[in-house]
Amino acid sequence: MFGVWSSLLTDFAGILLTGLAIKIMDDFLDIEYDQCLGKRTLAIRLGRASLPYTLLLLALGCALTLSYSLSLFLGSYAVGMTHDWAEKMPTRLPGYAEMAGAFLVSMIIVGFMPAIWGVTMMATVQLLDDIFDIHKDSQTGQRNMVLLLGMVETTLLLLIFFLVSVLLNAMGTVLVLLAMPFVHMILEFTGGHKP
Repeated sequence: MFGVWSSLLTDFAGILLTGLAIKIMDDFLDIEYDQCLGKRTLAIRLGRASLPYTLLLLALGCALTLSYSLSLFLGSYAVGMTHDWAEKMPTRLPGYAEMAGAFLVSMIIVGFMPAIWGVTMMATVQLLDDIFDIHKDSQTGQRNMVLLLGMVETTLLLLIFFLVSVLLNAMGTVLVLLAMPFVHMILEFTGGHKP
């Protein structure tokens, strides 16, 4: 019994560290936008040091639970490209090629099903975030799937991604959903408040 709880706590800690890495990376990519809005995030506070701290958090997450950490991180990378799928990236590849590359790397390292789970789980998280942020994003012009597709359509898409995530990995899905509020609380506590 203790071994099961120990394994779950290790997986949870790895997912939490990976979630922090993903969120700091996302905030770092939006740093100019957030500064213009007067937001105070950990990425703004850390500045260029965000990169090494993000890498450290991801490395620790991978050390604790490689499959969860890599599938979630690369899934977030792929999902994060959905708004920029046709744009040329710094690699000179279009966004969709980088999305496919992230999925392929995830599939090679952790396997096909965990890679699919990582994408569907991160799509669930992103759509949930878009639903919660609809009012703020509509005022600031931030990209949001609810504004693009509509509330009903986005909610249906969220439910589909969530159900696929549960079918592929129910325990991993529960652990991610449990880690989400902790990620937000930690970043809120360390980075300041958002207006």
